[in-house]
Amino acid sequence: MPRVSCRALVLVAVVLVAGKVWAQGTAADPRVRLREGVKREDLDAEAQKTYDFVVNSTSPHRTGLPAPIGMWMWSPRMADHILPTYMYLRFGTQLDIRTKELAILMAARYDGSRVQWGTHGENARDVGVEQRVIDIMANGSPLDGLADKDALVIRFGRELFGDKRVGSETFARAITLFGRKGVTDLAGLMAFYEFLYLSSNVTFDLESSTKWPALAPLPVASPPRRRALSSVPADINPESRARLPRVRREDLDADGRKTYDAIVNPKTPYRDGLPSPIGMWMHSPEMAQHVLPAYMYLRFGNQLGTRLTELAILVTARELDIQYQWTSHEPVALKAGLEPAIIDIVKNRKSPAGLGEKDALVIRFGHELVGDRRVSAGTFTQALDVFGTRNVTDLAGLMAFYEFLYLSSNATFDIQMPPGQKPLLPLP
Repeated sequence: MPRVSCRALVLVAVVLVAGKVWAQGTAADPRVRLREGVKREDLDAEAQKTYDFVVNSTSPHRTGLPAPIGMWMWSPRMADHILPTYMYLRFGTQLDIRTKELAILMAARYDGSRVQWGTHGENARDVGVEQRVIDIMANGSPLDGLADKDALVIRFGRELFGDKRVGSETFARAITLFGRKGVTDLAGLMAFYEFLYLSSNVTFDLESSTKWPALAPLPVASPPRRRALSSVPADINPESRARLPRVRREDLDADGRKTYDAIVNPKTPYRDGLPSPIGMWMHSPEMAQHVLPAYMYLRFGNQLGTRLTELAILVTARELDIQYQWTSHEPVALKAGLEPAIIDIVKNRKSPAGLGEKDALVIRFGHELVGDRRVSAGTFTQALDVFGTRNVTDLAGLMAFYEFLYLSSNATFDIQMPPGQKPLLPLP
């Protein structure tokens, strides 16, 4: 037997120990396995149709589902609604390709998403976006010298993501350049990439394994002043309490009426009409055709149950300090059986220690996902054990969707509280 040096034995031992530690560290986070994705043959017939709608010879995704959108397949029924929404907003709107890539980059930059910034930075350069324009977005630089449309898209994104409210002047200019449908699609596209980032990149920890370098934080602007509740801006429609009037059924074409009737009917909570937050999407009937069913699934069709669904919505509203959503959902949550003491914990940011496992877990999951923008391995593992893969995917999707709703509707169309409504969320 050949002699082995002491140094060689030490080296082998180090390699073995390092390999064991690496394997244990990898195995400790089940997202490592989940990131491999769902195989088509493991899906039922309905989900295979959704898969084939996205992955086919005429699609940009002909070779398979990339990880960010492929993660949604862990909840096939959610994917049935979300993947067609993605395909419409990413490839199907009438926005030109340059505008789409700028819009996606704005979302990626404010999220600090290395995956989306790197991927779509390359895409933007491929379609002719100059490096100077990308650098302005990267650095938060002044918009001097940019083409009007480029400057508007960047300003729209800065206000939507930075201020959480598109200004009146920017909105009016966007209506002039893009029209009502185009503005709805533009806001929807930007907000959808926020949804994608939270429900996929953050939930499944995709950012940790990317080749793209970290992004420097953008300059932080001072928080926008909160308007007095009695102060209604001049551009608000008195009937809709938003910047645009409600879309009426008789103004829609046949396809638009089918979408409208699928939501507004005696069997749904919206038998009297679409409230402004989800009704504004009807200014782009094609977008609403995809987004409204996704909303109905995540709000009413998931398997978490009404009580936990309302808790998840309240946690999201509190993490984002969204007065409208909190005030709308607190009474609904009470009717769904959510205890006042739990609502008080979320409202006043108290510790969930001592709550039941599911309640405490939903609160912690939302705090990490929406507040910290990072779901820890421990929280994800516990959620997987308690809820299962499909329901964890739905939980993340539900929370992310309510931020999408806020950005694409409330923040874009400046939706006001109903007259005389007492705000229920304490805000400075």
